[in-house]
Amino acid sequence: MIHCFLINNKKVRKIIESKRLSSGIEGLDKILNGGFIKNRTYLIMGGPGTGKTTLGLHFLDQGLKNNEKTMFINLEEAKEELILDAKNFNFEIDDMYILDLTPKKST
Repeated sequence: MIHCFLINNKKVRKIIESKRLSSGIEGLDKILNGGFIKNRTYLIMGGPGTGKTTLGLHFLDQGLKNNEKTMFINLEEAKEELILDAKNFNFEIDDMYILDLTPKKST
């Protein structure tokens, strides 16, 4: 019953029909009715090792495949570790701008 109500709601229908951006993960795009809604902000949360960075890299990799400019803002993992992890997943990140905001280790 709720599902039918949402489909008939004009505002929700407009969101569903909005331009979608691929997450870079086919199964997730299917769950999201085609991907992330364009011009929206998304917060991805989870503990260590849950795939937050991997999801972000999939999304940015898809952007690179679409000839879009991409930027990864790094707050925790060292840039070198990020690059190594990305290459292990076969992501082509050479054209991705990486803004490394990780705390600098004091000597």
